Amino acid sequence: MALDAIPQALWFFLPAFVANPMAVVFGGGTPIDFGRTLRDGERLFGDGKTWRGLLGGTVSGALLGFLLSAPFNLVAPNSVWSLGSYGAAFAASAVLAFGALLGDLAGAFLKRRMHKPRGAKAPVLDQYDFVVGALLLSLTIPWWSVPRLFSGDALLGLLAIILITPALHRAVNVIGFRIGQKREPW
Repeated sequence: MALDAIPQALWFFLPAFVANPMAVVFGGGTPIDFGRTLRDGERLFGDGKTWRGLLGGTVSGALLGFLLSAPFNLVAPNSVWSLGSYGAAFAASAVLAFGALLGDLAGAFLKRRMHKPRGAKAPVLDQYDFVVGALLLSLTIPWWSVPRLFSGDALLGLLAIILITPALHRAVNVIGFRIGQKREPW
């Protein structure tokens, strides 16, 4: 049924949604850009993008995908809600999470080129950089991503991801701010 495609797409995309908040939780330490700047005098990414955050966010997304598939693989392995076998779920979820974090890195890179300081607002870019990154990298595993996100009724789910992301992004950032994990609520 077409309406099932919406919650299914959100379910499949959860590893990408969880990657950025978990990168904040696990972050700190050595910046990915090692403090380097470009000719414009701005950092490549900034202190907020760290190796620990990249690894923590990627592994968290991969583990979440594994856990989301576990009940289905035990009871109904051919369920349309399954992310695939344990290995496929872990790998595809790692790709989604890593892609989300790469998209966030690209967003940070663009913000530095616009001379925006760390934490400054960049409407649209802030909400969609990770979605674009996750979707693009997921195309490297078309046997997994195409039927779940890019074909048939799944396109309706993809549209839902695009429409719900700004509100979800805002809610997660407000929560992160209130619990002291983020310096600003956007």
